[in-house]
Amino acid sequence: MDSKTVASNKKARFDFFLEEKFIAGLCLEGWEVKSLREGKLNIKESYIKDIKDELWLVGAKIDPAAYINQKESVNPLRFRKLLLKKKEVSKILFAISAKGQTCIPVKLFWKGHLAKLEIALAKGKKNYDKKQTKKDADIQRDQERALKKYK
Repeated sequence: MDSKTVASNKKARFDFFLEEKFIAGLCLEGWEVKSLREGKLNIKESYIKDIKDELWLVGAKIDPAAYINQKESVNPLRFRKLLLKKKEVSKILFAISAKGQTCIPVKLFWKGHLAKLEIALAKGKKNYDKKQTKKDADIQRDQERALKKYK
């Protein structure tokens, strides 16, 4: 992870075939931004849901920072609205209406002072696909070690 990346969903690449990626903005509250700056975010079990033709991030947990005033209504698992262009939203809604397609967050990063979420259209992998992916990664790693050894 580079310094601007807050959180990444490495398990997404293992569990899904990632097809098309989009960059979305997020509607956040003040305490959430402060917590993101400290890196207190988990997007491993989260997904994108369609509610009234809008896209929402569901299941992402932002833990409040230690100095956050708990008198505020702090809900770490609340739904967060995604900010995308209308054309992108309609493309994603059409894609996730197809059977076997979903939309998942891949990583959250800072672009200037704005928090951005990289999301991807994805198709679930079967167990044998996951095994093949792991086998291919092992072969690639062994080849790189062999090349490094003979340099």
